[in-house]
Amino acid sequence: MIKEILKEKETIAYLSLQNDLKNDHLAHSYLLYGELNPLKKDTAFLLAQSIIEGKKDFACETCNTCQRIKNNEYYDVYYIDGHSSSIKKDQIEELMNELSKTPLEKANKKIYIIDNINNSSPKVLNMILKFMEEPNGDNIYGIFISDNIDTLLETVVSRCQKIPFVTRDFSFLIKEYENKGYEYIDAYLLSHIKHELLDIDSDAYNLAKEFVYRTIDNLNNPEYLPILFSREFFPSINKDKAKETTDYYLDIFLKIIDDVINDVQIDDEEYLMYINDLKRYDTNKLLEIILEAKNKTKSAVNRSLLFDQIAAKIIL
Repeated sequence: MIKEILKEKETIAYLSLQNDLKNDHLAHSYLLYGELNPLKKDTAFLLAQSIIEGKKDFACETCNTCQRIKNNEYYDVYYIDGHSSSIKKDQIEELMNELSKTPLEKANKKIYIIDNINNSSPKVLNMILKFMEEPNGDNIYGIFISDNIDTLLETVVSRCQKIPFVTRDFSFLIKEYENKGYEYIDAYLLSHIKHELLDIDSDAYNLAKEFVYRTIDNLNNPEYLPILFSREFFPSINKDKAKETTDYYLDIFLKIIDDVINDVQIDDEEYLMYINDLKRYDTNKLLEIILEAKNKTKSAVNRSLLFDQIAAKIIL
């Protein structure tokens, strides 16, 4: 259960939330912050379950209500994902509209979770701040998730109960992916890419990983990369999965570069071979190229053209 993992991995966060629940001192806004940590999102939903259950302790996590909240099927809990794209003004307007309505569930409480709140414009953050200052009732709770509070408006941070997450321990999530049948290296990559346990499109993921490896194989022959992308990679992609597959490609490549820079040692012979191969090249340049491409995918972009640009920049 998440509460048991939280107690073991993030004692400060566990005790802080447990104290608020047991003493009925719940804040109306929580900020779960710290370095990339898959437990932050899980904890946000655990907190939502606990507030709705209302038993002055962590939720059971097993009842029908808890499962509906976890699966984002509970009518009065709203989740906005700021990882896949920037948080938009119309998303916040729609959220505020929903929060202004009478709760539909018998708990008579409404909770909104905003994941990666950092991925918001100043205008959007000010909209959120205004709502925090003038909520529509005492039965509304906000839970924000952030990897870096230093980039948030101080006025937003100051109005939240701050819950720190201090580790980057992905071991429990790796085990969860392994339990779903993934090999260790795939469990390792997926846990660091997704930061949560998800149903994965294996075809899209495997194709992306194959072509990341092939890209590294051909960095000593960069003139071939435009052909690799345009004549081999993109023709192999299911058209309905172009976004998902190319996102996997960029995320996997970024993770391998990060492991090279941080000299990470992984118990997988093939993966280590590619890490060692990549050490022969300018990883800072590659990091800049792939990060720039990743940022461009947050808005509408021609993916094929984007990969042409990646190849051109590697060649230069």
